[in-house]
Amino acid sequence: MWEFLLSLAAAVIFMAGAAVPCCAARIDEGRFAGSSSSRPAVSSTGMKQPPSRTVNQDSPSKVRPGNGSLEDESDPAMTVRMQETILRKAEDTPSAKKTFMESAQKTDAGKYVMLDFDNVNIEVFVKFISELTGKNFIIDEKVKGKVTIVSPKKIPVEDVYKVFLSVLEINGFATVPVGDMIKIVPSSIAREKGLETRYKKDGSGADDRMVTQIITLERSNPDEVKRVLDPIIPKTSSVLSYAPANLLIITDYLSNVRRMQEIVKALDVEGAGEQITYVPLKNASASEVTKSLTGVFQQRRANASPVKIVADPRTNSVIIFASVADTANVRKLVAMMDKDVPRGESNIQIFRLQNSVAEDLAKVLNNIVKETGGASAAAATGTAAAGQKVSAPAVSRNVQVVPDKATNTLIIMAEREDYKILENIIKQLDVPRPMVYIEALIMEVKANKDFKLGVEWSGVKDTGSISGIDGSKSAAFVGSGTGVLSGLTSTVIDTATTALGLPSGFSMGIIGAGIRIGDVLFPSIGAMVQAYKNDTDVSILSTPQLLTLDNEEAEINVGENVPYLTRQDSTSTTSAYPVNYNTYEYKDVGVILTITPNINQENFIRLKISQQVTKVIAGVSTDTTKPSIPTTLKRTAKTTVVVKDNETVVIGGLVGDSTDDSTNKVPFLGEIPIMGWLFKAKTVAREKTNLYIFLTPHIVRTQKDASQLYVEKRGSMGEVVEGIIKLNERSNDAYPSGPRKPAPGGRPVTP
Repeated sequence: MWEFLLSLAAAVIFMAGAAVPCCAARIDEGRFAGSSSSRPAVSSTGMKQPPSRTVNQDSPSKVRPGNGSLEDESDPAMTVRMQETILRKAEDTPSAKKTFMESAQKTDAGKYVMLDFDNVNIEVFVKFISELTGKNFIIDEKVKGKVTIVSPKKIPVEDVYKVFLSVLEINGFATVPVGDMIKIVPSSIAREKGLETRYKKDGSGADDRMVTQIITLERSNPDEVKRVLDPIIPKTSSVLSYAPANLLIITDYLSNVRRMQEIVKALDVEGAGEQITYVPLKNASASEVTKSLTGVFQQRRANASPVKIVADPRTNSVIIFASVADTANVRKLVAMMDKDVPRGESNIQIFRLQNSVAEDLAKVLNNIVKETGGASAAAATGTAAAGQKVSAPAVSRNVQVVPDKATNTLIIMAEREDYKILENIIKQLDVPRPMVYIEALIMEVKANKDFKLGVEWSGVKDTGSISGIDGSKSAAFVGSGTGVLSGLTSTVIDTATTALGLPSGFSMGIIGAGIRIGDVLFPSIGAMVQAYKNDTDVSILSTPQLLTLDNEEAEINVGENVPYLTRQDSTSTTSAYPVNYNTYEYKDVGVILTITPNINQENFIRLKISQQVTKVIAGVSTDTTKPSIPTTLKRTAKTTVVVKDNETVVIGGLVGDSTDDSTNKVPFLGEIPIMGWLFKAKTVAREKTNLYIFLTPHIVRTQKDASQLYVEKRGSMGEVVEGIIKLNERSNDAYPSGPRKPAPGGRPVTP
């Protein structure tokens, strides 16, 4: 018996002696690996503080195959449990500790290891991982516990660190990388440290290290998703939501983060969590509230969950289609806006116009309301220069604009936002419009007078554009679509030496800085009127002066209602005392001039002209016992011309042919039938006249322009006195017919 016991003891001693080179020494708590000192740290107050423990590994090295628990696939394995048992028995043997260090450092890639730990101190396990992986760890003082791993199969060395992270996660610890070191701290405080931040889903396999994952939601509301994740998140982890950027921020072990990402993916789908809510209003307008809220939620990110708000004017309610969280936000805003309007405020506004006519502007505004009312687009205000495209603002169909003619004001019934839109439009339309002062002269000139004196007609070979005409020169063009005068060899033709036929109905416009008749230049129409007012061969029918607003029609009518005998009856056949009956008709004769000017941005004026000249001429009767029926001579001209400011337009060539019957007789004797022709003579004279219309427009934009125009007209009249005298002298030489009355100024004028 004793021999058996002695043999067994010798065998145990032999096995223990053989295993010492393969074991590792235990790491004492409170000591720094590789340090010669094992004394605890002392604080500044003199009290002993539990020191942090550091496990350092300078560089990983290979573990000799076949030595300890790390070996080649072909070698027999020694379990880590046996190593730990031997380690505890040899904890005081320095040579054993050194041998374990060397064996752990020498591990080749692609090797396998069998992990089998039974209630091992966690510090020993950390030291083993440090030697195996070559990583440096800092262990928090709160990291304590035992580790048990049961692994019947060997695992690759590169997977050992993942097992290490799982062991820490089970024990409530986590790793926090800091430079070349790795902190091991409790999970409850790990999220406060510098964890790895991940922005995108990594395709690598999950492990149990703690990270911070940022997830961007495409459709769902982050607050709603957070409420779903809160019950399944560990207490040591956290989930934060950031609605403005539609983000979720999750801090947890990576394995849990992977699981939460799958849950979020299932929740973040189209229409998730959306609902329809019907909110009736008591005070505010549903259309106005909807317009305001739509503008607010349209400013959100494009990938945020959609919010649709629709107004129901019939019930004055707001219909909300959104997620639960967005619906709650919209309801809060609706409640704040659905307030009673304080007394003193009203939806009726009065706008007093300064330049426009209330009736005309009201029609424009009501048309805008009709065309754009009820549109869903948000109202947009702002001015734009002429020629720029402006998007039409939308106003409600409930807007009403009523003009008040007596005060020239607009009464507008609209909500505040609609009134702002209309007010902006009114201010752009109610601006001072320029005026056009038009000098007109309508005159008849006898055909021979016109031929002798002549009018200097100027023509342009190439019409080009009207803006290219030199204002200091003259330019002529033909009206009624007849085109430019053909056959012109020079720019000017003087009819004093060259006859220019003007058939009846022919019209020609002249644009120039002045009017030249013969060799006398008249700077204005008024000067020419002064020259011809005493000339019997020139009949000035009318000299109207018109002042009208831009794009407004102006009309002047100078004439009379002339009666003429149309029928003569007598009762001589039925009564002893005959009574004569005369029937008269009335005709409007005279001059009617209608002009509509339109000013463009280059100071050219578009004139729409309508001219009518009517007069009664002597009629012819085949029955000498009845009165002759007079004939009405009517000459009209309608045209549209473009003329530059302060230049003259001439419409001419309206030829009239009149007959003048005159009878000279001896009183009483000339009334004798048949024999009376011995004592009377009848003369029939025919006369051709040419009608000319001269028009000179002047743009008047301000009161200063009007005053300047008045001064210029007064000065121009004095400049033509010598021209008038010269013209009269030439006229007298052409028509010698006896003495006439002295001209103004006392100077005698002879024909």
